[in-house]
Amino acid sequence: MFQVFKSFSTELKFYLLMNALFSFGGVLSGIFQSVFLWKLDKTYSLLAHYSLYWSIALIFCFGLCGWLARKTSPMITMRLGFVFYLITYLIMLIFHDTLRDHIMLLGFSNGLAMSLYYVGMHLAVLDLTTNDNRDQFLYVQGILFTIGGVIGPVLSGIIISQFEGMFGYYVVFIGTCVFFFIAFLTSLKVKGHPITTKSYFWEVIKNPSREWKKMYKVMFADGIVSGVYGTFLITMITFKVAGGELSLGIYNTAAELVAIATFYVLARYSNPKYRLAIYTIGSVSIFLSSVLLSIFPVILSLVVFGVISPLAQNMITNSMSAMIYEAIEKDPDYKEKRLDYIIIREIPLGIGRIIGVALFLVMRKYLNFDQLLPISFSLFPIVYVIMIPSLYMIWRKSKKVSVLRSNQL
Repeated sequence: MFQVFKSFSTELKFYLLMNALFSFGGVLSGIFQSVFLWKLDKTYSLLAHYSLYWSIALIFCFGLCGWLARKTSPMITMRLGFVFYLITYLIMLIFHDTLRDHIMLLGFSNGLAMSLYYVGMHLAVLDLTTNDNRDQFLYVQGILFTIGGVIGPVLSGIIISQFEGMFGYYVVFIGTCVFFFIAFLTSLKVKGHPITTKSYFWEVIKNPSREWKKMYKVMFADGIVSGVYGTFLITMITFKVAGGELSLGIYNTAAELVAIATFYVLARYSNPKYRLAIYTIGSVSIFLSSVLLSIFPVILSLVVFGVISPLAQNMITNSMSAMIYEAIEKDPDYKEKRLDYIIIREIPLGIGRIIGVALFLVMRKYLNFDQLLPISFSLFPIVYVIMIPSLYMIWRKSKKVSVLRSNQL
């Protein structure tokens, strides 16, 4: 891994450091933000509406943030993303007990922060890496993110358990704000690359690369899962089975240690030709371990899920990201159009997230409180498995077409 890291440029190393600091700030509060919101009403409605609001905000804000990136630069939008993430946590600190009355403001602030950050992040990955080394980069970045995840959850769990009521949460949220500010300062070392001021939005809509056009339904399906399962279902079921903030923090720390080991192996041996196989293993594994934990919500099942989940989730996420980036690069003029692809990507993802939250709210209406969490937790990840044939048809066929064309030449 260290040899891979040494091969990166100085700018790319600062980019990784910046995101490592940002990630550590995020993991300090990340898993406990959902618990904090749940404790405000002791139902899953507030969590679902929060997810719904930031999903809607993403759809509307991504285009606006793309326009801002053209007028300034992608790195400036990324820095503003750090600022608005900080503002999101300040909203939680300011309103604290009355936050349920301002959940729409919180959701839209978080959606704007995500839009600003991810516009810059996606363009940075496209500009600072190539298709050949992108898988390794994503896994090395994952290792750096996960190192912070080893310390953050248990540290937060200890802090929260030392105080009565919600005061411990406020201490943790303040710590998150500090690390977001440090990440912002570090980002000043990363210049990034300018982009064309001309928009190709409608051209990409009408005539994208062949692979991108077929990835729409995959991105939509991915949004259905990420809007609910990845946002709060994992945290809430592990919180319920582990029993308390400190136990949840210790569990997540152990899970992150497993993730570091697996990231190391994946970073060392990853290759673009293995993306589909890696995704398949990850999706089947996360589905089966989720079903196990849903049926048998005991510590042993949680341990199994804790071993499988970090590896499987990152196999899914990194493989999916690499496929999306490669689909963009299939366009001969992708350098000029890459921002438009990133903006358009958020449309099927955002619609999928909204549909996912809507499905969860419908399930809440027809299932009793005790059934809702285990049933939804086992159903949503099956979408990952359903996506496997579609991805196979997209990328295996694409590779065959490329081979035929090269042979003809």
